[in-house]
Amino acid sequence: MKNSTKITNASIESAGLPKDAKQVLAEYIWNGFDAKATTITIDITSNELGYIERIRIMDNGEGIPPDLLDYSFGNFLDSLKKAVPKRSSYTRGKKGKGRFSFSLFATRAKWHTTVVIEDNLMEYSLTIDRASKEEYESSDPVLSNAQHTGTIVLLEGIFGLQAGILESDDFMDFLAQEFGWFLHLNKDAGYAISINDKLLSYDQLIQESDTTEVTVYGPEDNSYRFKVNYIRWKYPIGDRYYYYFLNSYNIEVAKLLSSFNNNAIDFHHSVYVESAFFNHFEQSDMVLSTESNLFSEREHQVVYRKLMAELRDLLDRKQKKYVREQAVEIKMQELLQKNLLPSYDTSDEDKKRKNTLLLLVQELYIADPRAFVGIKADLIRTYIGFLDLLLQTERKAEILPIVQQAIPLSDKEKERIKQILKQ
Repeated sequence: MKNSTKITNASIESAGLPKDAKQVLAEYIWNGFDAKATTITIDITSNELGYIERIRIMDNGEGIPPDLLDYSFGNFLDSLKKAVPKRSSYTRGKKGKGRFSFSLFATRAKWHTTVVIEDNLMEYSLTIDRASKEEYESSDPVLSNAQHTGTIVLLEGIFGLQAGILESDDFMDFLAQEFGWFLHLNKDAGYAISINDKLLSYDQLIQESDTTEVTVYGPEDNSYRFKVNYIRWKYPIGDRYYYYFLNSYNIEVAKLLSSFNNNAIDFHHSVYVESAFFNHFEQSDMVLSTESNLFSEREHQVVYRKLMAELRDLLDRKQKKYVREQAVEIKMQELLQKNLLPSYDTSDEDKKRKNTLLLLVQELYIADPRAFVGIKADLIRTYIGFLDLLLQTERKAEILPIVQQAIPLSDKEKERIKQILKQ
């Protein structure tokens, strides 16, 4: 049966669909996870010339309810997923673009979906052709012999797509970056992605991992235990940098952006926090951290505020460790290569001046990298030049109180800067 949609080819082409095949497949994988799938399987069939002929994406999700087709398949840039809270890792697509992204390299997409209708497993099919996206075909639901719900998407009539693109290590690395954080979030639930029978791994992207337990006490001296898993990733990931809050069943109930999303120092991180405390916690409870509730003495509000203080302190320490061990060396090299330091001659006195300045700038960068990020080179050159001039005067000790007005310093950081200024 043919069904009309509120779609035109022009609207599809101007809607900002994925630009390459890797992103297209990522869209279909996310659609599977949006449907509450735990496993996604991709089979890629190619011919003797090395070109892909067919791609099949299978999931074990809830399927596509037929009574929602007019809304979900009949409307473009609209989706039932928009009603889901924004910060939920389990719903990514909100405008329904994914189902039309096949048109980048395929002439036809077919969905064969199995759903529960009135306690029965039923199945039916949907088809969209690239040349006539303003309509789709659907079959009538019939009883299914399948063992569970799920959807199979078949992309046919593929043109100009070489098998090497989707069978390469680069493609696996792309998927690991896009989905690694999500697979780790749901590792206890057995979430998995496989491509041509090869299981997607993301362990190679983990640069640092640390798990610790935090105990927080409420006003009545009740204690709450939190298992905190910190991960620093080698590359940017397919999500922003969040604290993920999981209940005692290891299911995410809420997520909150960390305060390190805009530091521009390649500090790619995720923090997974698991506790029975979150068994009755929802995304809307994030308002507990707003100023209007700051001084509330309700048990869960006090515990939540203390927990967030602990988590922020943890990330602050991890970031400083990362900057001290890796990022600061990169920044110092950048300052030298871009000629942002004052001019020095080869005398012992100038060598000492340069060394002292570099040590001071290094400590300031470790304390707060934002002081050197997103600022024009001329301003950095001027800033460093003034520091160099002050270091040559009898008032160089005044550098520390001036810096403290702009950058919060720990006692250890203050002491290190004092020692540098004494040189």
